[in-house]
Amino acid sequence: MKKYFKIGLDVDDILFSCNEYAVTLANAEYGFSPPMTVEEVRSWGETGRRTDVLLGYYGREEFVRNQPLLPGAVEFVRELSRRAEVFFITALPTHLMGIRAERLKEAFPMVPEKNIIMGFRKELMNVDMLLDDGGHNISASGSAYPVLMRKPWNRHMTGCISVNNYEEFLTFLDILMNPASYQWEAEAGSRVIALIGPSGSGKTQIMEELIRSGSAFRAKSYTTRSPKGGEGADAYHFVTPEEFGRLERAGAFFETTRYAENSYGSMLKDIEDILEQGIDAVMAVDICGGIALKRAFGKRALLAFTERPKEDLIAAVLDRKCSKEEKVKRLLSLDTELRNEEFCDRTIHGAGELL
Repeated sequence: MKKYFKIGLDVDDILFSCNEYAVTLANAEYGFSPPMTVEEVRSWGETGRRTDVLLGYYGREEFVRNQPLLPGAVEFVRELSRRAEVFFITALPTHLMGIRAERLKEAFPMVPEKNIIMGFRKELMNVDMLLDDGGHNISASGSAYPVLMRKPWNRHMTGCISVNNYEEFLTFLDILMNPASYQWEAEAGSRVIALIGPSGSGKTQIMEELIRSGSAFRAKSYTTRSPKGGEGADAYHFVTPEEFGRLERAGAFFETTRYAENSYGSMLKDIEDILEQGIDAVMAVDICGGIALKRAFGKRALLAFTERPKEDLIAAVLDRKCSKEEKVKRLLSLDTELRNEEFCDRTIHGAGELL
């Protein structure tokens, strides 16, 4: 591994619990009924909702001094430090910087003190990768690979590289630094074909052709979005946001992602049941789902990027029957999604290239 690879880590809600800790304190202080949950947090700023009381905790010395470490944070940083140079990039008021620095030095002695960087202008930080839960930091980042850690308050983010946990981030790092270790191999057996590409790139059509040919079965995902015209129960498990949340909290999904305000999740057993029949499983996912599949299935997972001219992609989005807001989000994420071709095993233009 190349030790000169530089990785910047945000601190709040990446290494130390911030919003969840603040929610716990707020429930104790204000006695909310029903109790506030971290799922209600939708922004780092004011929203006019009861979660605005959380903003009052972030600037308190005792809050920063007592923030709990997130489970697995120390092991995660230790593993990263073996592979690359790690930097802590944290934004907080100047009067709290000393407290934050001492806590970081105490919890993570494997990272040199000189690699603790404090400031709000994260876009100026010269690192190869940035792991952050703030959508605004990801959008403005100057790093080569900005990676979003999925949290309730960044669910509106679409198309960016994102992960759900430390293990997926490590998998993504491995794909970048040692791609051969995850490269799909035909000898590995029946495949998990993950179709990855921007909205309008033809993922659904390619998947349907593979299914009609009898060479693959659809690995149905769960989603909170409404069925499109002609879609039935064979396309997705359509569930309410409340049902999806219950399944997610119960650990039913091995990967989840958000796209255009909708949630998607897959269950490992659904895919394994197909592979056990000696046939390929096919599904349309974003790059976050692709990374999770690589982690779960290794060289049996084939990430296929569906390529289509950019002007055709734009036209397809404009022709979609969806809200103007959703169209804007899809168009703004287009360039980011096109870049995901870099992380896929192959680029395809039609189902025939997979048959």
